Amino acid sequence: MPGASAPGSSAAPSPPPTGLKAAFRGSEDFLPREKLARLGPGALSDAELVAIFLRTGRPGRNVLQVADDLLRAYGGNLRLLSQESAARLEGLGSIGRVRALELTAVFEFARRIAMHSQEAQPLLETPEQVARFVHGLVLQDPTESFYVLPLDRKMRLCDRVQRQRLCVSRGTADASPVHPRDVFREAVRVDACFVVVAHNHPSGDPTPSPQDLRITRALVDAGRVVGIPLVDHVVVGGLPDLRGPDGSIDTTRCFDLVPRFRSLRRTGAVDFELV
Repeated sequence: MPGASAPGSSAAPSPPPTGLKAAFRGSEDFLPREKLARLGPGALSDAELVAIFLRTGRPGRNVLQVADDLLRAYGGNLRLLSQESAARLEGLGSIGRVRALELTAVFEFARRIAMHSQEAQPLLETPEQVARFVHGLVLQDPTESFYVLPLDRKMRLCDRVQRQRLCVSRGTADASPVHPRDVFREAVRVDACFVVVAHNHPSGDPTPSPQDLRITRALVDAGRVVGIPLVDHVVVGGLPDLRGPDGSIDTTRCFDLVPRFRSLRRTGAVDFELV
């Protein structure tokens, strides 16, 4: 009969599997989702995490390879990848518009968790407290941003402060121009007793530059004039490495960590008002 197999003939062999499962044949426990279920999220590499959100690859590249391609485009830096726009990601990794949008939504979700973990009136008495607070504000910011933190007599953020006004200057990847007028405007408006200023170094290195020292001295002088002492300038860098000896990451410590920072008051680089 037409279509019937000839006696003794066997069905054509099925094509060999392709994609991620083929790449991990015999080691399926190391597939990203299986590894996540077995060892937890801290055991996943950055590429494996991105692969889980992407879900599928593209012709000729499995999903883990596509995720690795995306990270390599940013020097393996997940923070830099997370700053990218959906349109750029779509074109860069050929991942399609929907997955690019989903990936940027995941990064935004992480930023908002960090923001909502902060108190309404945090105590900002020490450089460590300032650094942790500011790091939440500048999370994933690719440019240098300058923040003014007006404080009450108890060294807490003033209750009348509007957080969208805390950033008084955004600059480039390595500079943020600021004027004393902009620094003290919000402090005067909310009747602050003290002011702390802070800015981030997107490079992750919190070492203050000569310009940082000049600006700080000018702000100390301006604070004397307006009667609101500047008590510190904190330069915030990146978070310390969370990877253990086995390469896993303890993500449960993320929101308790203090980023690398330099307090210009603590280091004695600038003479501040005594309070």
